[in-house]
Amino acid sequence: MTIRPSRQVRFLRAQVESVAPDRCAAQVELLGAAATYVGRAEGGCMDLEGLRAGAQATATALRDLGHRVEVDGVEMVMTFGEPAVVVRVMAEHDEETRRLVGYCLVGEDGLRAAALAVLNATNRFLEIG
Repeated sequence: MTIRPSRQVRFLRAQVESVAPDRCAAQVELLGAAATYVGRAEGGCMDLEGLRAGAQATATALRDLGHRVEVDGVEMVMTFGEPAVVVRVMAEHDEETRRLVGYCLVGEDGLRAAALAVLNATNRFLEIG
């Protein structure tokens, strides 16, 4: 069995609430080495708009952790008959900027999938997971 170093950033939870008839606020909570970081973002309440808000909230939490991350795109795709979230982000680390892609099956929680897709895109490049 291979022993892996523990992750520097862990996903804790994601939630969304309605703030207006057609607006929702996503909140994503990440656990860093020394504290919990909460990112928030507003967007529409429709499926793809809500996923984008979840991805944006994750990027905000990563920025609070000291990482430069911007969400460039969010899509819902079907893979092997299952819905998945695919994100494209721009991240900067050690004076290098890269366009990265992350992926996560939706399962029962699209907002969680959007957050995990951002972490999937960034964790190796940012050396956080």
